[in-house]
Amino acid sequence: MLEAACGRRPIQLQRSPKEVILVDWVFENWKEGAIPKTSDPRLGRDYLEEEMQLVLKLGLLCSGSDAATRPSMRQVMEYLDGDVPLPETSHCTTSIGVEASSEFVMSSPPSVVKSSDHSMSCTESIFNSGR
Repeated sequence: MLEAACGRRPIQLQRSPKEVILVDWVFENWKEGAIPKTSDPRLGRDYLEEEMQLVLKLGLLCSGSDAATRPSMRQVMEYLDGDVPLPETSHCTTSIGVEASSEFVMSSPPSVVKSSDHSMSCTESIFNSGR
């Protein structure tokens, strides 16, 4: 979902250090309240911003390294169809640089996110623990 919405690959070494890993880059922009800036610039403004934010946030939710924290495909379809609102809070794992027990609000950027001094990027987490 993130690849399609952002128009880029999950890892691009030629990017600036903050943008190398797609999940980390989208997450950082979400924390800063600038998640729309991660959408594919080739789309112009030819989309509904609420739908783009839903796809980007759902992409983050689906990117956790712990399978128990990721939504099922049934839940993903319910979110995308608008049958169920995206959860207000979610437990996130180190896959996106947040401590395993931290809670964060999906509907708006968090005011405080506990970051581990030894937080791992999504790629490091996947390589170390698998999906």
